[in-house]
Formats: sequence, structure tokens, C-alpha cells
Amino acid sequence: MTDDLNAVLARIDAWLEANAPADRAALNPPAAQDAIDAIADRRFPLHPDLVTWLGRHDGAAATKGHGGPGVLLPAGFILSGAEGMSAGQRAMEEAIAEWVDENESENPGLRDIYDGVYGYLFHVRWVPIATDITGGQLIVDHRDGDRFGNVLYGLHAGDTEGPAKVWDGLSHMFRDLLLALSEGTQIRLPRYADPVTPHLTGTGRDAFVRWE
Repeated sequence: MTDDLNAVLARIDAWLEANAPADRAALNPPAAQDAIDAIADRRFPLHPDLVTWLGRHDGAAATKGHGGPGVLLPAGFILSGAEGMSAGQRAMEEAIAEWVDENESENPGLRDIYDGVYGYLFHVRWVPIATDITGGQLIVDHRDGDRFGNVLYGLHAGDTEGPAKVWDGLSHMFRDLLLALSEGTQIRLPRYADPVTPHLTGTGRDAFVRWE
């Protein structure tokens, strides 16, 4: 629930401020409402947890790359801001349109059949929320039904398996992050051989979390 997520995010902020202030400083201020609204642009309902997150932080500014401050999630994932999410969603739409254009001559009516969906690699209701150094993405699924709000992982270059579900939603993801930070629990992403644990590096205001 949104109130629970607000509490979790507040606790993450407090933990970072006390233990990894460089990571806390890398978190951006809240996104503008217009930027949040532009992600779905009234074409589908944006998940409330995503709105809550962006209302607190408009992603992170990891100025030293995927191994420095601001990389709060495992595997070098940097959380995108609202504008990055909009760009990622539009890129999926363009990929779908391009694929349909290339294949419709051999499959008449393909555009109507897919209706904005390309197999299992792209979907117009997937919103990328974070990107790693290999081009992999974390995605919030905005399709109707039980999938609504799921956090998916995948879309690396050459990916032929399609995204895998990692968390039931952003609330689950941030709860796991809080537990990992505060209690040292592990997080394992699909297709990674080993789980990882957060470790602090640096001192004073320069301290930040590194996943190993």
C-alpha cells in the first residue's frame, strides 16, 4: 500500500543519510507532476507505487558510473527519473512499430493482431525504471490483471528469453532493499549465479553502498 511504501522510502532515506550519505546525496528531489503524468500520457493508468516513488525521488544521479554513489540496486542498476522512464517507454513503442513494419508484408493483418505488442521482448505498457551497464532494464509491468505492478528484469542485448519477474511490485522491491541495507540480507536477480550483499565503501560524507 502507498502509506507503507512511503514509510519504507523514509526509512531508506534515513539509513542512507546515516550510513551512506553519498548515496543519499545522489537521490534526486521529487519529480514534477507534469513529468510523472507524461510517462503514460493518459494512455494507461500509472501504478500508484511508481507515482509514490517519483513523488519522493526523481531517480538517482550516479555521476561516477555504475560502480559509484547512487547505484542503490544490485547489478549496477541506476534508477531512472520520470523523463528517462518516458523515453524508455517510447523506445519500446518505436521498436514495436518497426518490427511490425518489417514483418507485416509477410503477415497481413499483423498490426491488428499485435495491437501494440511485440511478442515477449517489448510492450507498450512496460515502463523501464532502471538500467544497468549492459543495457539490461528493470521494468514495471502496467498490463491489466495480476501482472499490474510486477517488476521485471531483462532486455539485455541479444536477450532471447524475455524479462523475468523479480518482485511483485515496487513496494516489495524497496522492502527488500531496506532489509538488505539495514540487516545485510542478500538479493539475487534472475540469471545471476550468486546473490549479492551490500557493503559500505568510503568514509564520512563520501561513504556509499557497493553490491558484492
